[in-house]
Amino acid sequence: MSHISKLRIKHYRGIKELSQEFGNEKFIVLIGRGDSGKSTILSAINAALSPSWNLSFSDLDFYNQDTKQPIEIELTIKELPVELLKESKFGFYLQNDLDEDCKPGEESIILKLVVDKTLEPHWVVKARPETNNEDKPISGSDRALFAVNFISDYTDNQFAYNRQSPLYSLTKARLTDGNTIEHVKAELIRTMAASIDGGMLTPLNEPLTSLKLTAEMLGLNVTDLCAQIDIKENPYTGNSIALHADKLPYRLHGKGSKRLMSIAVQTELTKQGGIVLVDELEQGLEPDRIVTLTRILKGTKTGQVFITTHSLNVVLEAEHGNLFVVSKGADTLYLVDEDLDACRRSNPQALFAKKIICCEGKTEEGFIRAIDCWVRKQYNTSLSAKGVVIVNVKGGNKMYTYARKLHDLGFITSVFADDDKSEELANEKKITEEKGIQLFLCETGNCFETQIIKDLPWRFIAKTVQCSQDDFPYKNIKLPEGYMDRINGANDENSQLVIRDEIIALSLQKNKEWFKHIPGGEFLGSIFVEAYNEIKEDACMKQNVVSMLKWCGIKENDDGLD
Repeated sequence: MSHISKLRIKHYRGIKELSQEFGNEKFIVLIGRGDSGKSTILSAINAALSPSWNLSFSDLDFYNQDTKQPIEIELTIKELPVELLKESKFGFYLQNDLDEDCKPGEESIILKLVVDKTLEPHWVVKARPETNNEDKPISGSDRALFAVNFISDYTDNQFAYNRQSPLYSLTKARLTDGNTIEHVKAELIRTMAASIDGGMLTPLNEPLTSLKLTAEMLGLNVTDLCAQIDIKENPYTGNSIALHADKLPYRLHGKGSKRLMSIAVQTELTKQGGIVLVDELEQGLEPDRIVTLTRILKGTKTGQVFITTHSLNVVLEAEHGNLFVVSKGADTLYLVDEDLDACRRSNPQALFAKKIICCEGKTEEGFIRAIDCWVRKQYNTSLSAKGVVIVNVKGGNKMYTYARKLHDLGFITSVFADDDKSEELANEKKITEEKGIQLFLCETGNCFETQIIKDLPWRFIAKTVQCSQDDFPYKNIKLPEGYMDRINGANDENSQLVIRDEIIALSLQKNKEWFKHIPGGEFLGSIFVEAYNEIKEDACMKQNVVSMLKWCGIKENDDGLD
């Protein structure tokens, strides 16, 4: 039933220093951009709890390959196995306050792994600071009591009955009548030369009944799950007996099926109090299975589950207290709290970004999408390549509140919006800018459509009303009879100004808006980029686009974009 309540990592791979408390959370979802350190965190936990005595390290495992600074991984662990609470073990090494009325399960120790320039790992349980005790080494067999198991791309070994596999741990705990897996193997090997007695494996098959039920709950169709001889393996190794389904070793099944079966084994282990680490939960799984699996894992009551993911389904299905954002170089994780539930459910993609543009609505989102297409052609890059994600906040003042909350989670954020409620939102703008968040806003009093129509050169105004609307959700662009003749005949600035104002009014009629959707924004964006070189340099929207792309890290010239 053990669980990690606090984690500290120093000088391990890409992590210089990181510390995080998890409290009593049993289901922990690590999310973030690729190469942010999610998998490194799982590897660190696995190394600290590994029962292996000969775990290998290299110079590459040290932060910046600097072996002068030792690797240190500390885990504060609660709900300890009773064997470890004995005075002969670590009863004198509990970290709880001596004056504290400690309830069963609240006892905690700090397990520490240190690797110095010799590359030799040393595991100890830390002494209480106020005692004269020295840190006490902890053996591989004692670390094995935490039953840590790491699911990554390489799961084949987990279907064999060797000492390092979770199947071994699961079966060992359920054998009766003094049986051991080693005894079953020895008896099997002694008789293999003459014949194979399938009955010898019966003790190993009995614990598979509940595993089969769990596998079926995850969506696997398992008709004949059993332990059998794997004829490819050396009969004298732990891999000689392996999990089979339909007479086929499970290592030969499909990637998705193997991953689900591996997770089924781990799920069974958590019932016994194991700590399960799953890297990229969604690999090889269909969306509906990802959802089901997430629901099952977040219901963990005993043991603990850590997962990494890039799946929007996982983000949507998890609870806010489960989600921790990993940012490269940060010295802590960022807990996604309840205040961001609405943003998380409407824009889960934001939690995998480096930078986030908070758009006021669909029109602004569509416009930036059009700009992104243009950037791909101009510079052979994209917003995505720069780690930039667009978030549609759906109006109100949420572009400012979301930008601040996401900023507090470690993201670099900005706001792209109109400014037609300047006085009403003045304080929101002020406190957002005070956090260092960049605002790309229309001129005071202008909504987005107004700003675009005012900034476009006159010869492009006609294009704003000549839209096929084929991909629009509704076709509201309707002009009075003879209106195109008026546009074409407007040769002086005053008449052109009148027509601009009329088009703005027509496009914003309540319940008859022309561009209040993503295709509408994309259409306006396509006209904007076509007119880009002819738009005045001091035009508000052009300045916004130049500044925004500079903020995104897109190449720019001193005079603006090409």
